[in-house]
Amino acid sequence: MFPPEIITDILSRLPVKSLLRFRCVSILWCSIIDSQDFVKMHLHQSISTNSNHSLILGGLGLYSVNLDSLDGAHVVKPPFYYRSSDCISNSCNGLILARSEPPVLWNPFSRKYKILPEALIEHPSPLLCFSKVIYALGYNSRNDDYKVVRVVEFRNEESHMWEYSETQIYSLKSNSWNSVEGFPYPLPYLKGNWGVHVNGALHTLVEDSFHLYSDKSVRIMAFGVENENHYEVMLLPEIRIKGVNMKLVVLGGCLCLVCANKSRANIWVMKEYGVVESWTKLMSIGYETADPDELLKPLTYLKPLVYSKNGEKVLLNCDEKRLVWYDLRGKSITNVFVSGLPFVLYPEVCVETLVSPGDHALEKVDGVKKQEKWKEKKNKKNRDDFLSERFKLVL
Repeated sequence: MFPPEIITDILSRLPVKSLLRFRCVSILWCSIIDSQDFVKMHLHQSISTNSNHSLILGGLGLYSVNLDSLDGAHVVKPPFYYRSSDCISNSCNGLILARSEPPVLWNPFSRKYKILPEALIEHPSPLLCFSKVIYALGYNSRNDDYKVVRVVEFRNEESHMWEYSETQIYSLKSNSWNSVEGFPYPLPYLKGNWGVHVNGALHTLVEDSFHLYSDKSVRIMAFGVENENHYEVMLLPEIRIKGVNMKLVVLGGCLCLVCANKSRANIWVMKEYGVVESWTKLMSIGYETADPDELLKPLTYLKPLVYSKNGEKVLLNCDEKRLVWYDLRGKSITNVFVSGLPFVLYPEVCVETLVSPGDHALEKVDGVKKQEKWKEKKNKKNRDDFLSERFKLVL
């Protein structure tokens, strides 16, 4: 019989699916796997060894792809109400936010979930404005607390220009929403979330209206989920941003900036968070040098997803339609074939963990009731709106 510490070390290297099965082996194994110390140990082991990672694809249904094997896309059936038009947020330690109505904090590997309580009621949209709700998920390591940031933006109906926003933050520990000062800058408009979570902060690219025609026209702004403060992350002067399409992502736990135009894509990584001089050009891909079989044609969208296990390659999402490996040493590109992928890809890299959204059986029952109540309310509102519009009812 192995001593408990040896068993714990072995178990910490296994995927979540195996661990859930092995809980039935013995009372000892169950107590080890269920302990918070083991959950944190398993998370640290997976991150440090770059193992037990998957792609979770949302948007057109839900799929998962194991990054260790890339053996196919598997349909994921959430244990809660989820429409095909819903999306998922960024990932934090294996938890993601399903932007259904109401939103759900979910671990897709343990299948545990928590339906969030109703957010605080925001003010109605002012005249000639419409509102848009945007979410992101953050983690406060000091308090070991997961937070959902909900921003309601108000934009002009004609120009779609940003007017102002209201912000609420949900704390998993307190299971409640709290209003904070509204974001002083607009968030990405079309995608529905900003989701670049690094070093306990959410990051987004912001247009600087005072420098629209210079290399200072775009800035990186961050929102720290612990102190609820806004600050700027500085760029190197040599990072040219004029006349390029820019995207901010996370790669290997670091902030990553993609600058692409019609002929070339440059990808920069901030290797030491907050240190301007640590911005390093990771790769520069010229479309004119692509292979004869046109593995990499001129792109409108390029997103680095994850390093290979040996760190020598980067998996790229090209035009949200295909995946390729880029070899950092050989500067070569290889197509990745994964059976069962949807024709449009919206992948998020997610580490497989046992981190729980704090759900219990009673909360699941209450959550289902909440969703059923919301659907009834939604159907009734749609019906009433239809009747009022169709027959011009006057009360």
